[in-house]
Amino acid sequence: MMGLPEGHYRFDKFTLDPLNLRLTAEGQNCALEPKSFRLLLFLVENRHRVVPKEEILSVVWEGVAVSDNALTRAVAQIRKAFDDDPKQPRYIETVPTVGYRFTAVAEVGANREHQPTPAIATALAAHKASRQRWLIWGVAAVVLAAAGVGATRFLRQTPELGSLNTPVPFTTYPGDEKFPSFSPDGNQVAFVWTGDHDDNSDIYVKSIGSETRLRLTTDPALDTRPRWSPDGRTIAFERVFPEGKIAIMLIPPLGGRERRLFDFVSHWYEAIPAYHTMAGLSWSPDGKWLAVSGDIGTAGSDRILLVSAETGEGRAVSAPSNELGDYLPEFSPDGSELLFIRAAKVNPGNLYRLSLGPGFLPRGEPQKLPTPGVRPTDPEWVGRGREILFTNIDDRAIYRMDATGANPPVRIESFGTDVNSLALSRDGRRLAYSVGIRNSTIRRLGLSAGDANTEPVRLIASTRRDASPQYSPDGRRIAFYSNRSGIFQIWVCEADGSKAAAITSMKRGNTASPKWSPDGRTFAFDSNVTGVYQVYTVGADGGKVRQVTSGPLSHFGANWSRDGSWIYFDSTDSTGGSQVWKVSSQGGEAVQVTRNGGMAATESPDGKTLYYVKAAGKGSLWKMPAGGGTEEKLVDSIYRLNYAVTGTGVYVTRDGFIDYLNFATGEIRSVIKAPRPDLGLTISPDGRYLLFVQVDSVGDDLMLVENFR
Repeated sequence: MMGLPEGHYRFDKFTLDPLNLRLTAEGQNCALEPKSFRLLLFLVENRHRVVPKEEILSVVWEGVAVSDNALTRAVAQIRKAFDDDPKQPRYIETVPTVGYRFTAVAEVGANREHQPTPAIATALAAHKASRQRWLIWGVAAVVLAAAGVGATRFLRQTPELGSLNTPVPFTTYPGDEKFPSFSPDGNQVAFVWTGDHDDNSDIYVKSIGSETRLRLTTDPALDTRPRWSPDGRTIAFERVFPEGKIAIMLIPPLGGRERRLFDFVSHWYEAIPAYHTMAGLSWSPDGKWLAVSGDIGTAGSDRILLVSAETGEGRAVSAPSNELGDYLPEFSPDGSELLFIRAAKVNPGNLYRLSLGPGFLPRGEPQKLPTPGVRPTDPEWVGRGREILFTNIDDRAIYRMDATGANPPVRIESFGTDVNSLALSRDGRRLAYSVGIRNSTIRRLGLSAGDANTEPVRLIASTRRDASPQYSPDGRRIAFYSNRSGIFQIWVCEADGSKAAAITSMKRGNTASPKWSPDGRTFAFDSNVTGVYQVYTVGADGGKVRQVTSGPLSHFGANWSRDGSWIYFDSTDSTGGSQVWKVSSQGGEAVQVTRNGGMAATESPDGKTLYYVKAAGKGSLWKMPAGGGTEEKLVDSIYRLNYAVTGTGVYVTRDGFIDYLNFATGEIRSVIKAPRPDLGLTISPDGRYLLFVQVDSVGDDLMLVENFR
């Protein structure tokens, strides 16, 4: 039973005042830390039962992983305030192996005569927001049932002050939960989950306010992108087969017999199988048509197709050139327009609006919407078509903008980054989105004869992603990038992994790929702080940042020549490909180095040879004279940009292993198994150690925002 929002609790000489966040004894304030106060309030509000430790930790600590010591400490602080003996408790009883119970008789009294000061009002708003989150975590069902109020009715009311736009977890399962879709009434969410064993993507449904989930599909093929029909009777989704073949499937929301509606191919998926997410579905408001992205026949490019939900017949409504494709369609609320993304393969594109006439026939050519500094994906209409919501492919944050494109997009800071997909309820009051969580650690492997049989050690680790390590020229420090502070920044630590500190403090975007200058005084790195990746430099101990490259194209992957006179970098072109360029470290005009594709350039220790990666297929390592000349392929199947050159050979990550190519003999041998690599591979200057990056855990959870505005 919860106390009235404007009430307080009295027991013995104590008064617990939730409104003013205060515990007093005969008018004297009893000092309690915020977590201890919230714990006491939670126990008092649930005083008719024993509260399990697991529930306390999930509610009071809001899902943050803490040890039992944190709970024990908070209980001890409350007992100290009450002068309560744990052996003969009058207020807080410990129930061994279970949890805690508040045992005193608490009376609820009015507290209307006390009006909070402005400072207390601010704290009150945060407190009320926290209590709203408690309810969504599942406490509502217990609390409100005792008060005689249905949890569903309460959760559909307008949230209290302070909870607006406050994301709370909706799913916290192992593996990936993505691609939410609301039922027409906004009370249920269909989504994709890879299951307890993270081994198969299927469609699930879960009601808001309930922890029970319903599994709809069990096919071993990849099921993705569910979308609820306007009448609520059907969920459409994509079933992805090998070689880019996709089927649109229909299934009832309670499960049952599936119906295969339409087959097509996705050229985007053929090029990059991991990016099956670029297809997408949208129902027309009348529920008669589905807009999908793909190709039928031999058109040669992905386009927006309209598929009849009754007959399964499809027709194209957009016609991009063969170099481009149209993806992620979204009907406007009145069905008069389509939003979609037009992009080159492997290169995020631009946002377009297409006007539709009777029969959903296109009216003229689609119009490009300006999104300066932002590359959108997953667009959604907001406010009956007056605004557009989308995620930015660069910083993976959520943005909103006027649907006409008259004003630039604005980032919604409170939702953070690492957003992968989003959905709005039909009335626009609820927002659901998936947020990615990746934990990557930098590991060190000894390469000397004495280290032959030793295991690699976790050298640099946090609860977030640490990647792209590089030793300083003297081997005494290591640079890397990490989002342990919230967004990606450049970090430096000692060679033993200690004393990590951020060198950059960019306010937005991703800042990554640090490279030491040969004298160890400067870093070159890339950042999309302006919306487009550019190359920058900064002192090895921090300080003023200098921009090296500029322009509308992305410039990234900076590295120094061995004499420090040049900075190599990668530049995209209009087709989405990449070439290696170089610019004087003192500034000036850039010079193109490769002509047939290339990225991630590194000079040999003697500065005579240039190594680089071509990203076609799985990627391959190439070399050419640093002054120009004939290129030669060395190794296939490189993982991303992972290679490290020495005077005698090169280490590469490929096919689940780190291999070594001996230049003199041409022999390739495996050094260590690396089944879950992340970006980064480097050798210490003395050749004794190899640093590599391993993904320890990765997944996506769904977040829910009530009363989105």
